[in-house]
Amino acid sequence: MNNETTKTRFWHQLKSYGIGRFVLSVDFIVACAVLVVMILNQIWKLDIFSTPDGNYIIAIFAASSTLFAITLAALAIILSFSSSEFVTFLRKHDKLSKLLFLFWSGNVAYLLVISLSIIYLLLSQNIFEYFKETILYPFIIAFFIYALIDTFYILGAVIRFGFFLDLYDKYKNHGEEQK
Repeated sequence: MNNETTKTRFWHQLKSYGIGRFVLSVDFIVACAVLVVMILNQIWKLDIFSTPDGNYIIAIFAASSTLFAITLAALAIILSFSSSEFVTFLRKHDKLSKLLFLFWSGNVAYLLVISLSIIYLLLSQNIFEYFKETILYPFIIAFFIYALIDTFYILGAVIRFGFFLDLYDKYKNHGEEQK
């Protein structure tokens, strides 16, 4: 059973999903591009983006907290519709990890945004101003953008889940008709 439990961990799910697929995904590439541009913007004082502000962070914190709760609720709803036979069906057709990993990655990103936002708000503006504006703020924005884009993929996963559930029901009913 320990081996089965290990398969549910983030790093195992990432390997199962495909590290290359993850790194080359649109959401990851866009988030990395935003991160690099924002850091360069702060270092070179280009003023392309708005100045980091506690109000932006509070808004992002609130949005991330809400979207985290919504995606977690979506996962709970999906799992409540899943029978053990259906989960076995998804696993046998190599679809389970691909569906569940999107929830992992999106919710990890939201949790990182929430955590970094709390750190940002707790640190003194005077002492840590450079760190907050040059490092922390761009990471918060980049993770938030990643999580937002990933939320659309989560929506797609929910839709695919419904499609696979319909396929499974047809497969199961067809098998019962032949008995």
